[in-house]
Amino acid sequence: MVAILVLATIVILVLVDYYIQRKKERPLVVAKTETDSADAFPIEIVGGFKMPSRFSYHPGHSWAAKEAPRRVRIGMDDFAVRLLGDINSIELPTRGRWLRQGERGWAVMRGGHRFEVLSSIEGEVVDVNDEILKNPRRLSADPYGVGWLLEVHAPAADANLKNLLHGRLAHHWMEDSVMNLYSKIDGNAGMHLQDGGIAIPDVLVQIPEERWEGLVGEFFLTQAAI
Repeated sequence: MVAILVLATIVILVLVDYYIQRKKERPLVVAKTETDSADAFPIEIVGGFKMPSRFSYHPGHSWAAKEAPRRVRIGMDDFAVRLLGDINSIELPTRGRWLRQGERGWAVMRGGHRFEVLSSIEGEVVDVNDEILKNPRRLSADPYGVGWLLEVHAPAADANLKNLLHGRLAHHWMEDSVMNLYSKIDGNAGMHLQDGGIAIPDVLVQIPEERWEGLVGEFFLTQAAI
């Protein structure tokens, strides 16, 4: 009888220890903030600009995030949005249009200037963020969440994503972009590009307007776009 009680006690202790260890192994849930979308994700800050680690980045400062095996959500990264600043309107392709990776995908307007942005993915546009068309400022508030632009049916999604920047390579590219941006700004304006470690929401305001199109075209790679 004593042996049975001892055995039962050992079994109970093992089960309790197993339960405790399982709780410790559960992944942490990232807390949502006011700037996070409904699908919260960890965001890193690189050179003062936000870069979610699970996203892939085109060198023209657009992003891609896989939502399903052949469905990819795309938009503009934080660098692009903060560079453009006070966006007046956005021209998005209609549903059914075929986008090609690395070619012009959509346009963003500020004042009398029109800036082209290259698509990060190839495929058919199956959804458009109509809320962004109504209120472009939502893009500035959260470019990776509520500020998404398009969803694309991408038959070669995996191959397309391999062509983009990820992880440390993406970090180095962003750091280079920031250094290049600082080198393009005259005088002491570069000293005011960050506020508390985060880039200011309107970089173009620091730059003479006659230089806007050339500067944005260089970073967005549209000067050499097909």
